[in-house]
Amino acid sequence: MHPNKTAIERAFDLARSGACSRIGQIIARLGREGYDGRHIEGRVLKKQLSNLIEEAKAGAADATASQNVGKDQGRSSFVERAGR
Repeated sequence: MHPNKTAIERAFDLARSGACSRIGQIIARLGREGYDGRHIEGRVLKKQLSNLIEEAKAGAADATASQNVGKDQGRSSFVERAGR
């Protein structure tokens, strides 16, 4: 358990971190950390958490893509030279 954090605050942290890819994983993780996952209820709260999970996934995908940019450019340059 993290001192001075409620279950809802911790759920938002987990959603933003990308450590959990579904709400059920967040609830399970909260339980393992000593929180009561039953606090994660309601359509609006779950929608907010889902949106943060998706943003974290998109951020991770963007980071991976930007790391691969140089690698892809090197290959395409080689292909272009080989085709000439």
